[in-house]
Amino acid sequence: MKKMAFIIVSFFIIGLCSSCRQFARTTEKERHLYDFKDSLVFIQVSSSRYDVLQPWKRSASQTEICFGTAVGPYEIITIAEPFTYASLIQVKTSQTAEFLPAEIQAIDYDLNLCLLKVQEKQAIRPFVPLSFAEDFRKGKELTGHWLSADGTSKTSRGFLDRAVVRSCPTSYQRILSFVLSSTSRQSSRGEVFTDSQGMAYGLAFTSSETEVALLPGQLVNLFLKEARGRTGYKGYGTPGYETYALTDPSVRRYLKMPEEMKGGCYVSFVYTKGTGSDVLRAGDVLLAIDGNPIDAFGKYKHPVYEEISHEYLIQLHRVGESISFKVFRDGEEIELETQSSRMDSKDMLVPYQEYGQQPEYFILGGYVFQKLTLDYLRLWGENWQGKVPPHLLNYYRNLSLIPPAGRKEIVILSYVLPAEINLGYQNLGRVVVKTFNGVEIQEMSDLVKGVSANPDSPFHVVEFEMSNPTLVIPKANLEQIDQMILQLYGIPKASNILP
Repeated sequence: MKKMAFIIVSFFIIGLCSSCRQFARTTEKERHLYDFKDSLVFIQVSSSRYDVLQPWKRSASQTEICFGTAVGPYEIITIAEPFTYASLIQVKTSQTAEFLPAEIQAIDYDLNLCLLKVQEKQAIRPFVPLSFAEDFRKGKELTGHWLSADGTSKTSRGFLDRAVVRSCPTSYQRILSFVLSSTSRQSSRGEVFTDSQGMAYGLAFTSSETEVALLPGQLVNLFLKEARGRTGYKGYGTPGYETYALTDPSVRRYLKMPEEMKGGCYVSFVYTKGTGSDVLRAGDVLLAIDGNPIDAFGKYKHPVYEEISHEYLIQLHRVGESISFKVFRDGEEIELETQSSRMDSKDMLVPYQEYGQQPEYFILGGYVFQKLTLDYLRLWGENWQGKVPPHLLNYYRNLSLIPPAGRKEIVILSYVLPAEINLGYQNLGRVVVKTFNGVEIQEMSDLVKGVSANPDSPFHVVEFEMSNPTLVIPKANLEQIDQMILQLYGIPKASNILP
């Protein structure tokens, strides 16, 4: 009987221990999920864009949402795209029913990443930060997480398929991206994807019905390292040149390349700024970067990502860091040493983006002069490349990154505000300004110089490119006429030209 009682008690103790272990595992799982939920942030951005055609006006405030992930007690990482014209940023966590104000601590449009900060005194308690892995395993299942407006954690899933260098939606640059396939749904902007251990692999920035593109953990960590530095955000290198595949044997023979030399891509253009712009030449064959061989298609063999564009190698270098190129030039191999640098959108002849800055304009006699930008070209709507005047398209497509010497901007007469002073010219527009009172127009500020030039003449004379008719503006009573035009069209001031 005692033996039977001992057996029963033993089974009871074993069962109790098993239940305790199961409870402990469940509690740990629940704690992990709770902690993870406290890492997610719902972000609401209020934006007011400038009217491209009437740059003295702003649109009504619009609200858009994206999602973020805690990377510090009061820091949030997300994508940069929604913040271009942000006027108010508010965040909500699972802990709060009300929105908290947030501010931009650092933003890099070339990487499409933004770091937000919440004031410590306004947060209920610190966030639970996530760490980002610098790993890639083809076929690995990842789970997407984002926080809805009501504080509910939502999920999706996908499988790592490939690493590619693809176009960035906020820059003319191309960036390293992970592509997820077999996704359960289209992702939300800024949604974080993690593995089963809760390690973050990247942030979603674009998606289709079958694929999601992520900004990978490696780029996130590079960005955070720079954003938290004490020397100010300098960013990472961008290519200062263009290449194309060098696979035609006859071209390789023409370049006097040895038959045993199978790698190397052709440098077709060298920009005015960017990494390599100071040492490379058009006609070089790019053989290696930092000792990494480049194949004929411009790719190199990455130990994890496999074949990937060599542009990725330049993105790894902080501005100012040393970088080396090996090229084939004039029949011999040459080692070139330089420093990583970048070309910002503002450095382009036709800027890709102005990132919240009010567009420049100048109004005289009802004639509206503006700077040519990509946003302006997009006014032609869908498939704008086939609708834009070819002369304007040429400046964007062929000369943006290699502007003529001294040319900083393309100044155009955009259109004419009808008034008595401009009768006969009211259909003139979308033409590039060549000179104003004899002053060559290289940038918007030259218009101010032009107005002051030739003071004894009774007229302002404006010449345009492409044999367009010369514009003559009478100076008589021009100040009063300008004030009447501004008042008639509700324009607060006649110009916005940056110093």
